[in-house]
Amino acid sequence: MKRISKRTLGIVLALLLMVSAICVGNFSAVAADKNLENSGARSSSGDTIYVTNYPSGWTTLYAYMWDTENGNANNGTFPGQKMEDEGDGVWSYHVTGTFNKIIFGNGDSGSGNQSGDLDYAGDGMIYDYAADKWDTYDTSALKISKFEADMASPQYKDTAITFEAAAKSSASLIQYQFSVNGTVMQAYSTNTKYTWTPASTGTFTIKLEVKDNAGNQNSRELTYVINDPSQEVRPVFQSATPSSSTQVKLNASTNISIKASGGNTGTKLLFYKYVVKNPSGTQVNTAYYTLNKTYSFTPTVAGDYTVEVTIQGSDNQTATKTLKYTATNNPVTSESVPTSSSKDPDGEKIMGDVDGNGVLDVSDARLIQRYVTHFELNVFKAECADIDGNGKIQISDATYIQKKIAGVI
Repeated sequence: MKRISKRTLGIVLALLLMVSAICVGNFSAVAADKNLENSGARSSSGDTIYVTNYPSGWTTLYAYMWDTENGNANNGTFPGQKMEDEGDGVWSYHVTGTFNKIIFGNGDSGSGNQSGDLDYAGDGMIYDYAADKWDTYDTSALKISKFEADMASPQYKDTAITFEAAAKSSASLIQYQFSVNGTVMQAYSTNTKYTWTPASTGTFTIKLEVKDNAGNQNSRELTYVINDPSQEVRPVFQSATPSSSTQVKLNASTNISIKASGGNTGTKLLFYKYVVKNPSGTQVNTAYYTLNKTYSFTPTVAGDYTVEVTIQGSDNQTATKTLKYTATNNPVTSESVPTSSSKDPDGEKIMGDVDGNGVLDVSDARLIQRYVTHFELNVFKAECADIDGNGKIQISDATYIQKKIAGVI
């Protein structure tokens, strides 16, 4: 066997050490980046952060900040620095230093007196203590205080997803408009909710635009991912007809139809159970699993009924959705039509004038009918189509135009 000289062996060992150093260095760099990513953003002097919805007993708020990337350097001994009362239940703190962690508190330590160890979220962000989440703090004249969906992303195509918004302004009228990937789906109106039922998969941008009659405008966007439920093993609730939060007729049968998917295992059957509770919270039916996608109940007292729908697959996995229906003698349904002028309150457009010719006529009704039945249209102003403001473009909108032209309304 050929001997290896000491010199050769030394060179080989040196090369191995160099490779090891390079590998360890690369690993450490990646690990450091990952830790920085998990720890959130880092502050700069001059940043301002806010907190709201803190416990009712707190009268003075403090912000304690520190930096885990710099030997836990902090903004002072705990509880940190006193925050400034901005009014309307909001406190602010003007950051003086570089930190990546924060605790909000009332000056004392322990449970009920302080938040958890929070990642710093960035300049201009507000922490909702009760909801345990950060959001952008809106300081504009027309402030968006809420824009959220009733179901978290991702969801599934053909699933009804309701977006709800709220805004504040000193003006007397605020209007809301909802768009999906740049297409207006619900034109400006006072309706603060929009229900979207995506027909395809992908990543979508849901945009809220608000305006008031003082000329102020604002907007916010949400990114939503839609997947295909057909191959899911677990059951997937998609929608209910009538939808939740609908008014129903007192002492008359309410017929609910459920759309679900998934359950792609075993027999591939889905089973349904319905639990109905009256306004006092008492269950009023006998619940058991069935293959029926429909269920009927009759509300006998006025108020809010809940229907808890549980969908079970053949492997016993379940999905549950609670629906709410308000029983009243005179329910307002999606077939209700507006009694006021169809002209947009700020005069920018005529609701129902989907061909844009400035006149409400039979061609508008015909275009809406074609749109609902999925005809391809060269001209169609979707922002003018939802006349009754229920968040959907439906035949009822075309019917309203026909009645208006005929002088019935």
